[in-house]
Amino acid sequence: MQHCPTCNALLKGAPVCRRCKTDLTRARQAESDADTHYQTALQAQAEGRFEKMLRHAGRCFSLHRTIAHGRLLACAAMLNGDYRLALTTWACIAGRHRQG
Repeated sequence: MQHCPTCNALLKGAPVCRRCKTDLTRARQAESDADTHYQTALQAQAEGRFEKMLRHAGRCFSLHRTIAHGRLLACAAMLNGDYRLALTTWACIAGRHRQG
């Protein structure tokens, strides 16, 4: 996390935003948990365990909605035959990509 989710101030690793004093502990924990689920989903993909991949990719995306996490979820959904989830996720990240 480079910017405060509340006031958009540039962060320098502090646990509290210097400008608005928002406690960033939970947000940083969510990012860390998302990264753990992301790695687990990638490992499951490599092992051909696509249901496990979908479970962890979904948790990853729910914790931290990034384009990379969305792509992983869309891929996992496709591999599991959940085309509606794949299209919904793809539309979500495509809109986010256009916004910046």
